[in-house]
Amino acid sequence: IVCLAACSKSSNGPAPTPTPKIAPTVVILGSSSAGGDGAKPLDSAWAYRIQGVVNGNGTKANFINLAVVGYTTYQALPTGYHTANRPAPDSNFNITKALSLKPSLVILSFPSNDIADNFTGTETMKNYASITHLLDSAKVQYIIFGDQPRNFSNYSQRLREKTLNDTIRNVYTAHVNDFFSALSTNTYLINPIYSAGDGIHLNNSGQALIMNATLKQPIFMEVVNGN
Repeated sequence: IVCLAACSKSSNGPAPTPTPKIAPTVVILGSSSAGGDGAKPLDSAWAYRIQGVVNGNGTKANFINLAVVGYTTYQALPTGYHTANRPAPDSNFNITKALSLKPSLVILSFPSNDIADNFTGTETMKNYASITHLLDSAKVQYIIFGDQPRNFSNYSQRLREKTLNDTIRNVYTAHVNDFFSALSTNTYLINPIYSAGDGIHLNNSGQALIMNATLKQPIFMEVVNGN
């Protein structure tokens, strides 16, 4: 009986202390839209609203926003890359910098500047391939935000924006956060109800649409919320 009691006590000892959950780090690379242009006040921008919702739910994720006004996918390329007659990577705001911060997730948001600067869709996709290759190699999850409509006066340029968005969605599938159609008119202008008035950026309603789409994005939910 004594032996059985001792054995029972040993097998039913104190439960192990659960391992504390490590707070995820989310790094955002992008341009003025990711920086919050169009939102009033600034904390109504999608990047800041997402952080508020996530941390308000108790996750306590660490968000680092490296977006810079006017930047394209070229500035986000790894340090040391060089393409003739194209912007050089910015080592303070590129994928090399993002990876140095040990992220759990990287969000890429370059919604229209590549098209505005007349880079081809092939160029942009090549840049995404270089960036995502590094992320895959580092085993870091990522989400590419699709393009956003922009009020280019030339319809062919607006069509190029839509075509690039379709290509991003088709190539990166589960890694994409796509809201182009939701933000666009049938001629690929910004839907007026989402426009900040400058033909480029989104108002608070547009920011909310992106925030809600991101919170429901499967990779975001998996990495940040643990779902």
